[in-house]
Amino acid sequence: MGAPVQGHSRNAEMDFHQGGLSPDHRIIQTRCQPDGLPLQQTQGGVMAMDVLIASFGLINLFALGGVVLIGLPHGAFDGAIAACLGQADRPITLIRFITLYVALAGLVVGLWLLFPVAVLIGFLGISIIHFGLGDARAKSGWFRYVQAVAHGGVVVAGISQSHRLEVDVIFGYLVGGDAAPVWMAIDIASVIIAVTLAIYAWQAFWNARWRLGFLEAGLLILVFAVVPPLFGFALYFCCVHSARHIWSVWTAVKFEFPSHMLFGGAMVFTLASWGAGAAAFWWCASFMAVESALLRVVFIGLAALTVPHMILVDGFFRANAGNSR
Repeated sequence: MGAPVQGHSRNAEMDFHQGGLSPDHRIIQTRCQPDGLPLQQTQGGVMAMDVLIASFGLINLFALGGVVLIGLPHGAFDGAIAACLGQADRPITLIRFITLYVALAGLVVGLWLLFPVAVLIGFLGISIIHFGLGDARAKSGWFRYVQAVAHGGVVVAGISQSHRLEVDVIFGYLVGGDAAPVWMAIDIASVIIAVTLAIYAWQAFWNARWRLGFLEAGLLILVFAVVPPLFGFALYFCCVHSARHIWSVWTAVKFEFPSHMLFGGAMVFTLASWGAGAAAFWWCASFMAVESALLRVVFIGLAALTVPHMILVDGFFRANAGNSR
């Protein structure tokens, strides 16, 4: 597995920020890192965008934009799921659902600010479970959980282990310091994930019904190995996880609500999350470098929304929908 990466190396930062710009891009980056300009110290929107491009590179900025604009709205259907489960079908229950949802999200943000390393490790762990349960094809039994760990682990550990230096820079921003404990957890998890992949391969060899899923996991491993980490995550999050989730919700609730209500409600929640994220980014960027502010807002916000989303989807929706995807 290799030793955990200690702190931020200059070479790692330079690799992370390569995004298809001219060679001068990396020279610009050395003036922005590690203490880049706060957004409000830039001169207008064009200059602010120049700082973002110089800090991240076009590829990474495009990936983060995809996560926010395409991937994030998939959780906006949680209101429809709650209504379908009888938890948001009346004004009073809808208010209660939104209050609990926002309170849980706020709790995650607060805990992250207090215990960033522990919460990041926990977030990576629940992401493995959440992604894996969405991708697993077995509907019940022990092999469903083997598939879940394998599929979810391919995303989290696959991206991290394939690009340790670049991902260490991201982790460093998210925890505000040394991410060595996070890497220890990932290395331990990687051993477990490797075992589940071996079991998965054995089952797929003998049973044709599991081969397509195993092929999907294998293809993702190859993709994650060759594309930049943020782009690989965005590709999976938007094109696999979000698309699969939206389809599963649509097939489960399309006869319960008119389409305009379903998508109208999702749009309201999406706009609310975008507005909250934009406000958080503007506030954070007033006292920290824009690259740090953007990464923190996107991934801490994603973690905050994942916890109530996962409780609703994995704890209630899948069981009531017969583990459909």
